[in-house]
Amino acid sequence: MNIAQIIDENLLQLHGNRKGLSYGQLAVLLLTYIVSEADHRLCCVEKWVNDHHQSLCAITGWNIGEKDATDDRCGDLLKTIGISDEQTIPSMETSLSKHLIIAYELPTEKARSDTTSFSVYHQPSENQEDSSIIKFGYSKDKRPDLVQYRQMLGTLEPYGMPLVSATLPGNKTDEKLRDYIVV
Repeated sequence: MNIAQIIDENLLQLHGNRKGLSYGQLAVLLLTYIVSEADHRLCCVEKWVNDHHQSLCAITGWNIGEKDATDDRCGDLLKTIGISDEQTIPSMETSLSKHLIIAYELPTEKARSDTTSFSVYHQPSENQEDSSIIKFGYSKDKRPDLVQYRQMLGTLEPYGMPLVSATLPGNKTDEKLRDYIVV
């Protein structure tokens, strides 16, 4: 996801006298700690990093020093994020999204629409012409005593990717679906 690189490109640089991990690398360690330990306290990050030092160095490929994740350094990171200008956070979010969201051009020549009915134990209204979709109709389950509704799913072929779903009245036939499909 390039989190460390994106943070480093958008945040102010570390103080010149400070050595060790960059803000981006420290942010990755801090986020990993928060997610893995379900704890957001800064005072515990240094001990956690030292306890898992060998694994973290092997996974990240970074040379993590003993004092790289102190609560002071984590606090400086959060302070720097907090005082950043109005464009910094949206810029980081945009950069992160570019790595996560991919758009594909899909064929749109053919789509399929399938329906199924569901019989339910439901007290029907006195007036069958009201707005309720749960109505008496032809039952494929051979249960004319139960009211039903129908569910339609439109998918893009050949992928079977869902395009639209609709809940339809239970007293109509599938031939009337043209009223619900917009081409």
